[in-house]
Amino acid sequence: MSQPLPRPTLRGNHRVWQVVKAEGELASLGRLKAGRPRPGVHRFDPRCFGSEEDVLIELALLGMQRIAPVYQLGSPDDDLRVHGYIEGEALSVSRPPGSPLSGGELTQLAELSGRLATVPPSAMALVHRCPVVLRPRNSREFLHGLIRFTRRRVYAVHRPAMEGLFTALHIGPGVLAPSGPLSREASRLTDRPFCLLHGDLHRDNLIVAEADGLLWTIDWELALVGDPLYDLATHLHLMRYPPGQEPEMLTRWARAVEAALPGATDGLARDLPRYLAYKRVQSVFTDVIRQALLVRAAPPDEVDAQLARAAEVVRAALRAAARMLGLGRVPSPSAVQGAYAAWRTGLSGAPAPPSAATGPVTRAATRPGGPSAASRRGPSGSG
Repeated sequence: MSQPLPRPTLRGNHRVWQVVKAEGELASLGRLKAGRPRPGVHRFDPRCFGSEEDVLIELALLGMQRIAPVYQLGSPDDDLRVHGYIEGEALSVSRPPGSPLSGGELTQLAELSGRLATVPPSAMALVHRCPVVLRPRNSREFLHGLIRFTRRRVYAVHRPAMEGLFTALHIGPGVLAPSGPLSREASRLTDRPFCLLHGDLHRDNLIVAEADGLLWTIDWELALVGDPLYDLATHLHLMRYPPGQEPEMLTRWARAVEAALPGATDGLARDLPRYLAYKRVQSVFTDVIRQALLVRAAPPDEVDAQLARAAEVVRAALRAAARMLGLGRVPSPSAVQGAYAAWRTGLSGAPAPPSAATGPVTRAATRPGGPSAASRRGPSGSG
């Protein structure tokens, strides 16, 4: 049916992808991409859906354009679903972080946000996995839930193995506490109507298609149902627009989203900084833990280079969140590097952190009937 390509493996944050060229009766599908979970992946974000494929199938049924088609191979009992492969390259190749996007690219991103704003929670009810009683009912509960997840499922889970590192870097759980500064700001949010959020929209998850140069959106693993302002904050935090272009994107986003979902921009000027503050703090905990895992896994001849990289990444995150963390002085690069070196030296006998922080996930639901509606849209593709 298909054969592996000379360079068949793509490594994503959550899955390893095998790229194959379809043959025989599947030849018309072009290249395909089959994913398998990466072993030992640590979770730093909550999940609303059982699988990315569930999200893509529902979006295709709703008419969403420029997303990967999903195909069911074999019987539904096999649960073998693959993506079409988008022929192109990540936006980060031609537009690296810090560089401006073209007006056309900004327009496409604003249109994508506007289209997501038309997808209400009810449209995703078939594949939404969060228990109804635990779903946030308003913007305040939504941000409180994100803070609680980071406190309980990120910090608390990794604290036994990394408490000394957190202490050395002057990072404590107080910023995430129910009475802490982030929670106080969350309690002041304006309520906005909920819609579907991508949750991870940045340059590596946008593919410039070879065929027409348009942007296709990939990696819906972290899709959520919630406050649209959170998607904007995540996007601005991750995209690293040059300072002069961020206000332009914000204006385009507000115009498109408000037209699609009236009330979605209420309180924008007051509440965007609150979501951005959370994203910066979340990045501190995420980066500290990820870099620790890389330092721990580094072979002896690569430890020094990895320690230097950890110091660069973590110090940048600390600087961005210093005010909310209450850091009067951000540790120097050498101090951060020294903290990681000491932590690595003291690893003997320390408990290893668990490999996941989300609990059990229900098996994904698949619409019956062979290839999904996404597969009937036309050109195949996925990054």
